[in-house]
Amino acid sequence: MGFESILFGETRQKISECMPDFFHDLQLDYLLGLIKNYSKIYSIEPFYFTLPEDSSLISYRQQVYADVLQKPLADALGRFCLSMQKSRGAYEFSGRCEDRRAAASYHLEAASHYWDALLALEAAFEKCEPESRGFMEFREFLLGYLKDCRADGWERDMEEAGRFFSELRFSLFMEEERITILEETEEQPDLLREIAEILGEDVRASDRDMPDLFPGQTELSTLEETLVRLLARSRPSLFQDIDSFYSRRRNFYSECILRFEQEIQFYLSFYKFQERTETLGYAFGLPKLGEDGPFSGTGLYDLALAWRNASRNYEVVDNDFCYPPKAAFFVVTGPNQGGKTTFARSMGQALYFSMMGLPVNAKTFHFPFFHGIVTHFEAEEKIQSNSGKLKEEISRLAPIVHQDKRNLFVILNELFTTATTYDAALMGKRVVDYFLNRSCFGIYVTHIQELADEREGIVSLVAQVEAGEEKRRTYRILPMEAQGCGYSEPLVRQFELRYEDIKRRLS
Repeated sequence: MGFESILFGETRQKISECMPDFFHDLQLDYLLGLIKNYSKIYSIEPFYFTLPEDSSLISYRQQVYADVLQKPLADALGRFCLSMQKSRGAYEFSGRCEDRRAAASYHLEAASHYWDALLALEAAFEKCEPESRGFMEFREFLLGYLKDCRADGWERDMEEAGRFFSELRFSLFMEEERITILEETEEQPDLLREIAEILGEDVRASDRDMPDLFPGQTELSTLEETLVRLLARSRPSLFQDIDSFYSRRRNFYSECILRFEQEIQFYLSFYKFQERTETLGYAFGLPKLGEDGPFSGTGLYDLALAWRNASRNYEVVDNDFCYPPKAAFFVVTGPNQGGKTTFARSMGQALYFSMMGLPVNAKTFHFPFFHGIVTHFEAEEKIQSNSGKLKEEISRLAPIVHQDKRNLFVILNELFTTATTYDAALMGKRVVDYFLNRSCFGIYVTHIQELADEREGIVSLVAQVEAGEEKRRTYRILPMEAQGCGYSEPLVRQFELRYEDIKRRLS
């Protein structure tokens, strides 16, 4: 089977136009906004909204991205996209031109940029020698496409295009009340240059030449319309040639090339985002997909937190983790503001980028294939909803449970906080058991210590504080038994919330 997609391979997976529910909880909407800044005019959001449905597609993308990491190839792909932008811009304007000669000229310009983009990409592949199946299949397609184009007379047409633009030369003589147009010939002297040489002045070509017949993609001015009429009268054969090209090659784009131009932005935008993130001092690791090792990672950090604090002297603490072989939940307890939610969010971010076939916010990351990511983070109670917070939490949790899917990665953050401790522990245990019975891995951040009690499928993690300095959080998350202490007393004293403090303020 021939080349189909540099992003989806041969899977023909349907692209989602809707942002996944877990994006906001993991602050991936914020990170995607940063990545989007590097894609300029392209719409890449749907590509990032669509998780691969097959593990082979993750490996396919990882190989493609490894080729993109070759800077010469990445730069060549960037130049290809710029040429394609120019081509499509001229093509679109050609369709809006009412004057047929102007439309034909812009159409020829679009074809010229398109051809230059393809030839430059052909040359880049000869130098860079990509190794991924995706790029090798695309290169094979490109070479076959160029061979067909050459057989169809494309190179001859482009040579004629060059002759058209090079032979249309004229001079404008500006006077007080009129402009004189004089077509240039080889026999005509360059009077401006001769005068400059006598005066000892240097006249650059850019000071005296118009680079194009139509210098910008705007409506033609009266002067430009006059030029077109005069030149068409003096060189009718040239205008007949471009009109013939306009008629013969109205739709010259390959749908496969256009799709490649759009999809390659997925890799290029993340490549530039990764470069910028690394200049901030945060490294990316290449994740490893497979069942030959435990679900684990080292040097894991919150990528959104790193970017939000990029302009501050703020250290983002990283953490390690390792799951047991079978489906399990990390139950994370410990002090408030101790980094529990940040740890859970960093896990979700790393798994998401791994599933997308991209580098991750960790030194190492080994993961199994999951069929999806599910999150449920604490949300503010909506007064207008006429229901309590507990009911809202259950309402948001119900659709997740009713999907009855298996092999998911689940992140639960502070569920049932308004229920009694007994009820919250009972409901929390049932939710965890539900997902464990469906072979799901996950994280449960909670203040309910009983949920961390040792049993099959449960791994207790605890956010740490400085030894002897309980009000100082280290933001380290370590495997250990729940401590049975929220370390709230130092915070109560720090913000003067003790009984005597409140009584003093009220009096």
